[in-house]
Amino acid sequence: MLTYDMSMSATKRLPADERRRSILDAALIVLAEGGYAGMTTARLARKAGVTEPILYRHFASKRALLRALLDEVTARMIAAFHQLTGGETDAVAGLRRICLAYPELSRRYQREFQIINQALLEANDARTRKLLAAHYDAYRRFLQDLIEQGQRAGSLRHDIPAAAGAWHMIHSALGFLMTQEIRGDGKDSIHVEAFADATLGGLLKVP
Repeated sequence: MLTYDMSMSATKRLPADERRRSILDAALIVLAEGGYAGMTTARLARKAGVTEPILYRHFASKRALLRALLDEVTARMIAAFHQLTGGETDAVAGLRRICLAYPELSRRYQREFQIINQALLEANDARTRKLLAAHYDAYRRFLQDLIEQGQRAGSLRHDIPAAAGAWHMIHSALGFLMTQEIRGDGKDSIHVEAFADATLGGLLKVP
């Protein structure tokens, strides 16, 4: 038998953009608590204070919601990369700035990164994994462009494909950030400097 939830009837009517934002904010909480596999539309609707039909007006599926979250995080990270490297003509210096910013960016977007990495482990369908791959590929394109600039300037090795160098940086960042809590050295600038040196060392052209 269908039941009517009186709490839902009193849901405050919001403009579409605000409602979408409130649903995304609720999704961050639900995903952080139970992971991508554990998120159901019923649970999310309750957390957002809406009915499931209203939820579906904004996001047709759980995958669509994950895509919106990924698009947001990607846009914020690429904007941060542009801010870090803006005005820097030395590609190596730009890459180093990004490496040094990893700890701060990981703290700023800790919950989002936790959700994305967990979804990467839990997602078992091709379309969801394709969304996650596109998220990381955006980072790859940005880093690859910088590495190619360094190769053209003669400061980075030509024998290592720029795409491989970009993925190396992404893999290094993921490993660094995922083990930062257990290492307990994330706030130590010496360790961050060493991480940047180790990440970029194999790409640098030996004089």
